[in-house]
Amino acid sequence: MKLVRVKYEEVLEDINSRSRQPTNDCKFNTSFHPESDEPNTPVPTELPYSFRRWLPLVMRSRGLLPADSQVITFSLSQARLLLKVANSSIPCGYVNRIYREEIKDEILPTLQRLQFPPEGLFMRLEACSAKDGVQSVPGRLSLSSVDDVILRLVTSSRARNALAKILSPDRSDASIGFKPDLEEFKLFFLPFNNRMQLAREYRVFCPPVDSLADMHISAISQYEWHKLWLFAFRSEDHACRIAKEITRKCEEILTEIRKDLMSPNEMDRYLLTQGFTFDVLFDEQTRQCQLIEVNVFGIRSACGSCLFQWKTDKDVLYSAGGKTETEFRITY
Repeated sequence: MKLVRVKYEEVLEDINSRSRQPTNDCKFNTSFHPESDEPNTPVPTELPYSFRRWLPLVMRSRGLLPADSQVITFSLSQARLLLKVANSSIPCGYVNRIYREEIKDEILPTLQRLQFPPEGLFMRLEACSAKDGVQSVPGRLSLSSVDDVILRLVTSSRARNALAKILSPDRSDASIGFKPDLEEFKLFFLPFNNRMQLAREYRVFCPPVDSLADMHISAISQYEWHKLWLFAFRSEDHACRIAKEITRKCEEILTEIRKDLMSPNEMDRYLLTQGFTFDVLFDEQTRQCQLIEVNVFGIRSACGSCLFQWKTDKDVLYSAGGKTETEFRITY
């Protein structure tokens, strides 16, 4: 593991430059580069990275039982209503009262079977969480009631965009010529973990390979790239020990992902040919590393590169296994 410290002043300078230049010309956290940056490379399909596919492994890594997850299924008709409500609720920051009766009649009955544990619930869609939605109690991230769920869902731009994509007349994935046969929309709920904070999260980069045996971690970055690292003021030796421990734990999660891919389905092979990233939580109190989600990889993808830059750091992010050390970047 090679620990690389990025001066926080450089990060602040990059943040300030984003109003003056295209994001992909910035130094950190780029995504969706144009084809001119990587000729003849299509935008990768995101189908192999769905939360549903990786939920069992996410649960195991957190020490949760299958019964601890709850899945709510909506019809596409209900999904269209949610999208309509979101389009009118996001601008005002609350559930548009015009749709109160429709929500009561069509959405509430489906959500009534949710069980809320004392710590509350965390909600996400297949493609993303709704963490940018309005909180019924400012500062409270957990969901404690059906009203909390509806408010968070229909005021989240992330959820709104995911719904719009699901309900698009043409849901085909041009990059692989595949059209999913979607007849329903799912919400996933897990017990809320108050230790799961952005400051404790890391993004792990696994480049495209030819076989499972070649699968490896090329780089790791703190997820909250625009802030000081949680351990920024520790000694150099202490920082290295923490980074090495996180890297080792990430390798263990990669081993579990590799096991999960030994009996691949139709979509799984794209994790090899496209590469993937995965986000983890490292809890410094329990010394445990938990899988949050598996994401797409690459310069043409929607995946943010955090403290790396997809184009200028291509040699690091796409490095061949065994030829270089895993590069671990943090701010200080």
